Amino acid sequence: MAHQVGSSVLDLDRGTLRRDGEIVPVRPKTFDLLAFLVRNPGRVLSKDELFEAVWPNTIVTEDSLTQCIRDVRKCIGDETQSLVRTVPRRGYMFQAADDLSASLPPASASVQIERAPEPMVAILPFRVNVDDAMAKPLFDGAVEEIINALSYFKTIAVLARHSAFALAEHSDQDIWATAERLGADYVAEGNVESAEDGYSTHVVLSETASGRRIWAQAFSFRTSDLFVFQRMVAQRIATALVANIESAAMRRMSPAPAANIEAYVHILRGMALLRSYGEGVNQQAREHLLKALERDPDSGLAHAYLALADTIIGGYGGASRALLDQARDRALHATALSPDEARCHRILALILIYLAEFDAAARHFARALDLNPYDADTLAQTGFFEVIRGHGETGLVLLDQAIQLNPMHPAWYYYDRGEALLVVGRYPEAAASFSCLPRKSAWQWSRLAACYALDGNIDKARACTREGRRLNPGLTVQEIMADLHMMRPEDQERIRSGLELAGWDEAQLPDALLPTTP
Repeated sequence: MAHQVGSSVLDLDRGTLRRDGEIVPVRPKTFDLLAFLVRNPGRVLSKDELFEAVWPNTIVTEDSLTQCIRDVRKCIGDETQSLVRTVPRRGYMFQAADDLSASLPPASASVQIERAPEPMVAILPFRVNVDDAMAKPLFDGAVEEIINALSYFKTIAVLARHSAFALAEHSDQDIWATAERLGADYVAEGNVESAEDGYSTHVVLSETASGRRIWAQAFSFRTSDLFVFQRMVAQRIATALVANIESAAMRRMSPAPAANIEAYVHILRGMALLRSYGEGVNQQAREHLLKALERDPDSGLAHAYLALADTIIGGYGGASRALLDQARDRALHATALSPDEARCHRILALILIYLAEFDAAARHFARALDLNPYDADTLAQTGFFEVIRGHGETGLVLLDQAIQLNPMHPAWYYYDRGEALLVVGRYPEAAASFSCLPRKSAWQWSRLAACYALDGNIDKARACTREGRRLNPGLTVQEIMADLHMMRPEDQERIRSGLELAGWDEAQLPDALLPTTP
């Protein structure tokens, strides 16, 4: 089960804690203590009881418990000690407010998914022991490309990049247990050191449960041979994991020309910025992608991500028709340059959704999945597309498969899954998913308001309406519906009804929040 704890979500099954939608690294004992507190709300827990629950058969001092309580409060943002209360001379009590104690659905609650028989491998970011400022982003990108290349082997499942990098933030003491909880059967790690005209790396593949080393190899190569290194590591890992690998699928991926290293670094930086949040990050990403194309005009990946950056900056589906047409043409050019690059097809399909060219979007999503069936983002966005087409349960299956591959997923998964749950009428679960979004926009508050209203919780619905209208006082139900891409009239009517019940157009804002007239 996952539990809402203030602004945090504690997932007891996966052993993870999220705060405002972002993963929070937690020490093992801190997690155990928090879990025990949450399982026993409203009850004073003595120090002896906590010692027995968290440190069984171990002698520890009260200082250890006090420090662990401090860590718990820090992790969940409980600076006022309103959630974890100290009861003088008796112990501690977890006191969750009524609206915080309701448990959230586990990420895979919508559909029972069978664990794939393929071995799951997590490729962790390499440890870079060099002063070269370019080395860290370069090898982070190399790991991402190794993950992407391994996904082409249909006999291997790969933990998505976002989750693999989040996993690496855990301490050495608990990384193996966390990897096992996330479903990773194997973990690959690497060290990087400087060498003449390039780098020296040592890569190790180990079994998660036993820690047994499956494969290890040292590589020395010039910087210009980075692409060959990426491909070779992916092939060696695949060979170590399965007896009959699909080498034909791997051959579809031709490494980029060695002269494109500088362009590649700009692509990596652009992709990283597009995944982040903050003022101006999308514009900065666009500038890096333009620099990449100056150095390599034939990079399909750079063209595709530039098309995506333009679409995001333009407001997604709210962008002008001229901008979306231009983005589509650039993404089409990307697929022509790199016809076997799944990410190019995925980005093109997403842009085609905003243009309401659904048949073409379906073809390119299918092509992306055919090329890379274990790409979590492609699975998630294909699931969202199925939701738009009115196939809510099908969409949930795909979204849950994506979450299985990417349990520490980026925040936008919450929105897509919330839409799916809203379409199938599972309003409390949809509200829980939308609630996990950090820094909600007015449009996202409108979805949350509709969920609460349709579930009969009008007070919460109107509170969400006030938040949304505060952010965008002029946003009307008509404008929200115009931005809606649902193909079925009944799905559109469901959201309209929820917004009307939530009083979206009727909301009266305080004068201080109303727009001023010059």
